[in-house]
Amino acid sequence: MKEKIVFLFMLFNYTISFAQVINDKFDIIMNSYSFFKDNNYLIGKEINNFEAVSLNNDTVSKSCLFGKVTLINFWFENCAPCIAEFGVLSNLYKKYKNNCSFQFLSFTPDESEIARKVVNKYSIPFAVFPVSREFIYRMNFNSGFPTTIIINKEGIIEFIKVGGSIDDELIKQSIIKIDDIIEQILARN
Repeated sequence: MKEKIVFLFMLFNYTISFAQVINDKFDIIMNSYSFFKDNNYLIGKEINNFEAVSLNNDTVSKSCLFGKVTLINFWFENCAPCIAEFGVLSNLYKKYKNNCSFQFLSFTPDESEIARKVVNKYSIPFAVFPVSREFIYRMNFNSGFPTTIIINKEGIIEFIKVGGSIDDELIKQSIIKIDDIIEQILARN
């Protein structure tokens, strides 16, 4: 009986120690993830070269960015925060769609058929470019989904937001910040 109690005590201590190690490792991983999630180190850098074709067969490339403030959004069908942003992103697009100094590009790794379904379901008014995951990770610097990047007229990254929420209030606050940044960049030129 005494050996069982000693064994259980040792097992309990081992479990506590193991849990602490796992917790410490988790904190390290999450802190590292938060560093990359912030991605402020990308501000001031150029977007990578690219070329893509939209669902409407329009072609876009890096050269199309020059001379326009560009909002680039990355999403996919089964990403709840991505879907939750569609309404406010659509409103933002509608606000600036007649401004010849602004453009909105949206990239998804979903196949064309799925992307069309999503566009129709959520009445997405902006251009959607179905591309490979490799393309997206090269373009959004392995940041995941959703990611929103704002490029200035010189093709330089001015803002990057990685991750999202399904909470309407948090989404609205995020879009207000994005809208303010777009207005500031547009006002400079």
